[in-house]
Amino acid sequence: MLFFINLKAYDESTGKKAAELIRNIERKFSGNSSLIVVLNPLDSMIGTTLQKYIQTAEPLAAGPFTGHIPIGILREYNYSGVMLNHSECRISNDKIGESVAMAAKMGLKSLVCADGLEKIREIIHFKPDFIAYEPPELIGGNISVSTAKPEIIGEAVQLLKGTKSRLVVGAGIKNRIDVRMSKKLGAEGILVSSGVVKSPEPIKVITEMMEEVV
Repeated sequence: MLFFINLKAYDESTGKKAAELIRNIERKFSGNSSLIVVLNPLDSMIGTTLQKYIQTAEPLAAGPFTGHIPIGILREYNYSGVMLNHSECRISNDKIGESVAMAAKMGLKSLVCADGLEKIREIIHFKPDFIAYEPPELIGGNISVSTAKPEIIGEAVQLLKGTKSRLVVGAGIKNRIDVRMSKKLGAEGILVSSGVVKSPEPIKVITEMMEEVV
């Protein structure tokens, strides 16, 4: 099981605080391939021994693209993957397809977010490495997707059977019980943000969740 931590753009997880949080995670989990940090593009220069994904990027090579983040240059910043179509940064299906294809061409993994079963069905044929099911209404809340919508996780697992895409679940996941339930329902990864980043003891939270991830 994989553990994606989306740092978003909170005060607690950007700039110097992002670097500090990453250093603290490294001290505890350096070399653990199950744990992946998803960085704000402004924090691209933070070096880390952890796997890192970028929060969004576009299917472009290096070139005259002011204000854009080309997938074609992510390797220069030691990224191993890209997250696409988060509910806070949605893109069209055409762009999802182009981005997944370009990421694969560049040797990068792709994590595509979906807000429901219909969206999962739409993006399966793009063959992303991971599809993250995140109901928007639960993001940042106190009720996890594994508690509120367990039946949809089960249906999503069935949809992805026989495909190359692995199911990740997110939204409201904050503790080891949420992780355990997600795993029991068939998810192969979790996507967490505020449950870690906004916690007064993020390393403690990560440690407890990681006991269920293994």
